[in-house]
Amino acid sequence: MDILRGAEAIAAQVREWRRHLHAHPELGMETEATAVFVEKILKEIGISNVRRCGGTGVVAVIEGRPGGGCVGLRADMDALPVNERNDLPYKSVNAGAAHVCGHDVHTACLLGAAQLLYNLRSEFQGTVKLIFQPGEEGAGGAEKMIADGVLQNPEMQAIFALHVWPDLPVGTVGFRRGAILASAQAIEIRVKGKQGHAAHPHRCVDPILITGHVICALQSIVAREMAPLDTGVLTLGKITGGTAGNIIPEEVVIEGTIRTLSKNVNKQIVEAAERIVEGTAAMLRGSGSFKAFPGLPPVVNDDALFDMMQESFRRNFGEERVRTLPEPSMGGEDFALYLEHVPGAHFRLGVGQEGRDNFPLHSPDFIADDGGISYGVAGLTALALDALA
Repeated sequence: MDILRGAEAIAAQVREWRRHLHAHPELGMETEATAVFVEKILKEIGISNVRRCGGTGVVAVIEGRPGGGCVGLRADMDALPVNERNDLPYKSVNAGAAHVCGHDVHTACLLGAAQLLYNLRSEFQGTVKLIFQPGEEGAGGAEKMIADGVLQNPEMQAIFALHVWPDLPVGTVGFRRGAILASAQAIEIRVKGKQGHAAHPHRCVDPILITGHVICALQSIVAREMAPLDTGVLTLGKITGGTAGNIIPEEVVIEGTIRTLSKNVNKQIVEAAERIVEGTAAMLRGSGSFKAFPGLPPVVNDDALFDMMQESFRRNFGEERVRTLPEPSMGGEDFALYLEHVPGAHFRLGVGQEGRDNFPLHSPDFIADDGGISYGVAGLTALALDALA
């Protein structure tokens, strides 16, 4: 079968599914209506082995001919807490929620792949597991589904996922060997001083002043402690402290994130940040504490599966449709948690529109052009078939 032609034949239906999902976004683990919609489409396709996992997650299994292994395909379903600014005919009808990270496209593409794979079930040996996951945007969806047994019954030998990418034009796919997405770890810094009247600073210990020194000192980690060829980001995005302009406060709280492409670099940044926070605060008569919360590891493509993906996409799409990405993204993805247990690979689907500004992911103005949705459907289908061959 010409997989791309098969995907193009159902592309209009897949776009309808995508636009329904786009108009009805749900947040975090609260994706009940989305799960019900996914279950409905899977049953209409003819897939009977469908179950819930991790609450509002959905897992379906397509059985091919007896024997063979099991391959997983995963799509995330949740939206972001954003008010969409686009005037689309299928604009979000749910205030405070919008699919501005493209998970509506991911879910629709996996439904399309489910249709093709079900039609081809007599032509492959083994099993395809379809994983529709809630809570990718920081709600722990992958962790919850793993805890609820998504990796078992049957166990997978490989797993694949895609993500829309506005920097790639419609009708193309992109990938890179090794790390394609960074680790993501939230951090919290607490700087404590001694509260008092702003007119008498000598009787106080000013945590705001200390915080300024801490912020500047932390930037020296990437600039002066990491090897020049290592990659890391330490961003401080929120500072909270003080109640009035004439009071030196007791405490300042800083929240941020660390992004790296390796666990060793992540460990180096965490250790250096803890030392700098505590030392800088003590030097200025205060105290400081640093906390790194459990985070996500980087998404690293398995070498053998990357080779297979590269060959598969070039064969199915042609060289002109396949792009090698020049660099990884420092964004994170909880698909990485599956890769802690199962080898896998991740690719990007072009959704950029020619002749217009393409807004970044998570922007209220982001639009995923679904004109090339057939490449997402075909890409997932081809990967499942080739991994089972």
